[in-house]
Amino acid sequence: MRTTIACRKSKVKCRHNDQPPCAGCIKSGCTETCVLSGPILGQSSGYKRPAKRQRLSVDQSRADVSGDVWQDVNHVFQLTPRAQVISAINLFRAQFPEFGFLHPDDLEYRQDELSVVQKLRLLIIVAVSHRYSESYTADINNKNILFIASEVQKRVTSGPSLALIQTFLILSLCNWGDGDGFNAWMHCGIATRMAQGLLSTGFASCGKRETLSEIEKRTLWTCFKMDRLLSCGKRRQAMFSDGDMHFSLPVNDTQFLFGQSPQAAPIDDSLKVYEPDDHLVLLIQGLRIWSRVHTWIAEGGRRQPGMTEPEQCPFNETSDWSKMKQDLIKWRESQDALMKYPATKVSVHAQRGQAERFGYINLVYYVSLLFLCREFIPFSPVDEVKPRGPIEPPLLKARGPDSFWLQNVFDLYDAASQISSLLSDLEHVGCPLRTPFSGLCAFSSTLWSIYGAAFPNFMGFTASQTSDADSQAERTMAVLYYDEG
Repeated sequence: MRTTIACRKSKVKCRHNDQPPCAGCIKSGCTETCVLSGPILGQSSGYKRPAKRQRLSVDQSRADVSGDVWQDVNHVFQLTPRAQVISAINLFRAQFPEFGFLHPDDLEYRQDELSVVQKLRLLIIVAVSHRYSESYTADINNKNILFIASEVQKRVTSGPSLALIQTFLILSLCNWGDGDGFNAWMHCGIATRMAQGLLSTGFASCGKRETLSEIEKRTLWTCFKMDRLLSCGKRRQAMFSDGDMHFSLPVNDTQFLFGQSPQAAPIDDSLKVYEPDDHLVLLIQGLRIWSRVHTWIAEGGRRQPGMTEPEQCPFNETSDWSKMKQDLIKWRESQDALMKYPATKVSVHAQRGQAERFGYINLVYYVSLLFLCREFIPFSPVDEVKPRGPIEPPLLKARGPDSFWLQNVFDLYDAASQISSLLSDLEHVGCPLRTPFSGLCAFSSTLWSIYGAAFPNFMGFTASQTSDADSQAERTMAVLYYDEG
């Protein structure tokens, strides 16, 4: 349905006869500035979007799109201004650094040279990016996403292609952002199966040999990352095992964008230090650890059989918990100092246009640490005066040193504080990170800030620190509800 910007902002029904001015503008005397706007695949992009969205489903796509006047993909793409597509690509690259397959060539597209699937790929990027626009309208954008979903699903059995895989991956991201985890997982699964098929037959018949192009590798690694993100905590079987990823990690951004040959890697990978341009490799490694942590917790964590035995107590190096934390620390140590928050400020990376990827990598670290530490924190330590491990069954069979439990609580709250500060700093420099993953981080930080304020004796807080914890929770919650203010 067409409407005017004024009516949309006033949240009133726009009454018109398909021609301006509308009834509202006639009444207010603003007839000269009344302009009717159509579906979003023809509007400019901004940055703001509302938080609430309508949940979509695959079945809806078949029911709703049938009545839509936009049935032809070529016609839709022709109506979408080139400037809007370019703006959408740039915004998408910033907000979702894990989708590292976008290349400068995407900005130089010629409409008459694009296939229908390639056009669908660009249209889904426009639809995702439009959620950050001041003129965002959920109903219209949802219909456009459903239209794209319907069109791309028609091509599932027509044979895999790189553009089709990427389109399904971005569609999966759309579903995830709408809170539709099942369809997100399904669309990611379709992309992954297509990628696995091309990996064995279509990508130049590569086996163990390195015959993949960089864009192909980056697409496969994006399948891996989305698979890890969507499998976490749901007991969903990961489709891409580490053993399937027998090809090399992506080259850094400079090499990818300028087509440079990769430099020789050190013989000992442990000596490698990853810099800002290596953000994609850092995300792959970090999300692999995050997936292990979250999956371990989802499967029961400390409540799993055998986890109370002395060798599985977290303060022993033989425990699964300790091994995951050591891997997390090693990953952190492999990062250049420029990649570590808060020692390096967000504003420094904002000047380089890389604040979002910097924020993402640090969020992965701190939320992984937070989830590890929280596993051994009591749910309600009302009568506890200091940390001493679990007080609810199953209890550990070894007590452990007091210093370990004190450090665990410190690391937990510090991780929550760093997440809160990082998200606030990103907002402050005009580079807000608004993705499903950052929402999880904000929620987790808020929860444990509230916990700290609720149990100050257990946390060892002074009155001032308790007040700070309350303020921190409110600040982080404001990030979650930014668009309602």
